[in-house]
Amino acid sequence: MEPSRHTRHTLLERACNPSDEQAWEEFVHHYRRFICYILTQVGVEGQDIDDLAQQILMTLTRDLASYDRSRAKFRTWLGTVIRHAAFAHLRRQKRHRIQLTSFGREYQFDDPGEAASDLDRLIENEWATYISSLAMERVREVFRGQAVEAFELGLDGHSAESIANRTGLSVSSVYTLRKRVKKRLYLEIRALTHDLEP
Repeated sequence: MEPSRHTRHTLLERACNPSDEQAWEEFVHHYRRFICYILTQVGVEGQDIDDLAQQILMTLTRDLASYDRSRAKFRTWLGTVIRHAAFAHLRRQKRHRIQLTSFGREYQFDDPGEAASDLDRLIENEWATYISSLAMERVREVFRGQAVEAFELGLDGHSAESIANRTGLSVSSVYTLRKRVKKRLYLEIRALTHDLEP
């Protein structure tokens, strides 16, 4: 991991500066995919997702300087902005029922207030998953060959012996590679958490 990652300003701090175009591009890169995913889960239709995601990103950028971390975690504030925008959009579309898909189950609500706490829980859970997937993308850039495969097979419940048979590695190599990938994943999660949710 590059040493500057722990000492540099967080992305959120940098994105508050309107002249820092690179920070804006990073901000969009890291948050747009998550925003679009949540909008899909709430039932915003495909053709409206991009426009609404752009509106949310503009709102976040506009209000970022006034975000107060002592009042709420960033992901909580982000979730509130997404929720308000999504529910306002659904009301404008005259859709009275809000559909929320969470872990393969669908829920429908007649009242946005009723759906809010479930959506907040979904956002909280999905944020953790999102940070982990971003971290895993970074890990894949560092490790080549069978290291990531051995790690992912272990996550899927395969024993070290089974992974060794499948990959042609020795059992001790499987343990070593899994340990290295796990350590790097942990460091990447910490770095992303520091950067994306100060």
